Formats: sequence, structure tokens, C-alpha cells
Amino acid sequence: MKKIELFEDGLLQIELIENTNSITLVWTGKSTHRKPSEFISPILAETIRRSNASKKRIIMDFRRLEYMNSSTITPIIKILERAKRGATEITLLYNKSLKWQDLSFSALEIFETQDSKVEIKGVENHVPGNK
Repeated sequence: MKKIELFEDGLLQIELIENTNSITLVWTGKSTHRKPSEFISPILAETIRRSNASKKRIIMDFRRLEYMNSSTITPIIKILERAKRGATEITLLYNKSLKWQDLSFSALEIFETQDSKVEIKGVENHVPGNK
């Protein structure tokens, strides 16, 4: 059974899609707030809680994100650090064709683990829902 929730803060939307095997967070719009962690961190904390309770992989899909300021990366780094140390499994997807995404997210490959518990994947030009 699929469960969908939508969180919005200004220009940023995070859609949470929970299905049988995973919990996907689809990020769209722009993250421009000075303190984006006030909005993002509670969503990530709840997602981790659900993931740990159900043993589902978290997929953070940034391919539709148009822009994020430097403050937005902090809560993302924190969830990757937490996953690397704990039981949570995370895949982060980004659009490798967008230079700003490639620069921002490829740097997060340092969080990848040998056992694929944490994966950072750059995908070329394929964004669901975009033409």
C-alpha cells in the first residue's frame, strides 16, 4: 500500500512516498530559507523513525530540485552521518546533468559505505515528471 504526504515551506516541497520496500522523499522547488533545517530536520527525523521501525530504505530524490542554498546541505549531511553510524539505509539521487547538483551532491560521496547502506547516485538527465 502506498502512502503519500506533502510538506511545503515557501518554494520548497518535499513529498514523502511510503511503499512496501522504501520511503522516498522527492524534493522539488527551491530551498532558500536562512534556516532550512527548522523545516527539513523534523521531516528527516520522522522518516528515519519510520525507516528504522519498518526496515525500509530511505530514498532522497533531489533530481527535481531547482536550487538550494548552502544552509540546506547541513540537515542532509546529518542524516547521512546518522545512517552511516546506524541501521538506516539511504540512497541519495541527484541530477548529474545539472552542474550545481553535481558539485553539491558528488561531494557527499564521502558518506558512501562499502556495504551500500549509504549510496550517492548521480543520474544523467532522467527526471520523472520532467520533459
